[in-house]
Amino acid sequence: MTLFLARHEWRVLTASAVVQWVIAIFGIALLAASGLGFARAAREQRTFDAFAQRTSRQLAQPASSRADLIANEKGWLAVVPPAPLGGLAVGQSDVYPGYLKVTARNLDAVVTGDQIEHPLAVASGHFDAVFVVLFLYPLLIFAVSFDLTATERDRGTLRMVLAQPVRLRDVVAGKMIARAVMLALPVVLIPVVVILMTADLSATAKAVALQTSLPIWTLAVLAYGSIWHGIALLVNSRGLNAAANALVLAGIWLIFAIVGPASINLLIAIRYPMPSRVEAAVQARAATQEATVQGSRQLGQFLQDHPTSANVGQDGMRQFAMLQAARDKQIADRLQAVEATFDAQLQRQQRLASWLSVLSPTMVAQGVLLEAAGTSASRFDHFRAEARAFQQRWKAYFEPRVLDAATLSADELSAAPAFRYADPPAAAMVRRTALPIAAMAVAGVLLLLAGVRGYRGYAL
Repeated sequence: MTLFLARHEWRVLTASAVVQWVIAIFGIALLAASGLGFARAAREQRTFDAFAQRTSRQLAQPASSRADLIANEKGWLAVVPPAPLGGLAVGQSDVYPGYLKVTARNLDAVVTGDQIEHPLAVASGHFDAVFVVLFLYPLLIFAVSFDLTATERDRGTLRMVLAQPVRLRDVVAGKMIARAVMLALPVVLIPVVVILMTADLSATAKAVALQTSLPIWTLAVLAYGSIWHGIALLVNSRGLNAAANALVLAGIWLIFAIVGPASINLLIAIRYPMPSRVEAAVQARAATQEATVQGSRQLGQFLQDHPTSANVGQDGMRQFAMLQAARDKQIADRLQAVEATFDAQLQRQQRLASWLSVLSPTMVAQGVLLEAAGTSASRFDHFRAEARAFQQRWKAYFEPRVLDAATLSADELSAAPAFRYADPPAAAMVRRTALPIAAMAVAGVLLLLAGVRGYRGYAL
């Protein structure tokens, strides 16, 4: 009986011009957001490929083969390619650097024209599929579900329906099933269609997206939607009229989707404020200058003791290189001490955010969707850790040659370490997303059950 009523409600909804417009606008918005996102990801992929090719060419045909120039001046440009689902969510990709210059001295973030965003875009966020899912999807659920039974009850037609051999809960279940399926179809199918039609994605990237990332994305979207469907059903079961239902649901959306996350972010900023960037820049400049002066003083003394290159010798060149390495290490240590202050405070903010996010389903869903899309902070933290490990290999390979003031042969250059980013195994993504998805699904089921239970005392 429930499925029969659901099919009947489906025909009623599809015949409604308002519902047709709602679904069409939702589908167009999701399609446009996904298309723009994958176009942006393809542009970034071409940029990263160009950087990688340039680095390979520079090492294959260097202007100078001196070990110190290769190790510290040219270095290696470590790049992280866009994730297979990176087009669905900008996430943290406009905040964290996508490529780092690796030298024997340190890691430097490279800022290019492709990474500089308009201030208004950074402040307001990008229009991507995550934005459509997090904010428009709940609104559309409320738009088609705020009047499940109120108008029919006020007109008396609900009593006529229940005069037939059907139960009220079957009628309500049929209405909810039809609405849930109608809104879930575009939000689940459109990303799949966009991925399959994106020519810039390789066959391997499409396979990874369809087999690993997309199932997690789909489960997260459905679990997130179940919460809002449950809220709509619970409000409808209170017996208010349609206008009151719409007003209450709009207020709930505003609290959980807008006010709640903004308040949590404000609380985090107050509890763990980030140090002043200006002060940190001044401290970093002062530390660098102090370390440079100390190192340069030692290098100057060495040059004063060896005024010509004729009386330096191999041991002298090695000593000079060691003094340079000591100065570079001192500078890197001073800069790392300044950056550690920001890293420690950022970790405190992230821990607090992970606890407070349970107060807003929007924040929980955002974290899961960014993980599935590969644009969360965890992927960029993994990339930076991989770059640090590569920097140690790079330093270990070149440091003895730099100390010997060696000129590298073609074979030595080709044997130098090369950075190739590899994403963490899929099991790591599953571990990070399984609990939030399960929590959202459980919350959605509990809300739906509470709504069904509320209809037991529904006044006709």
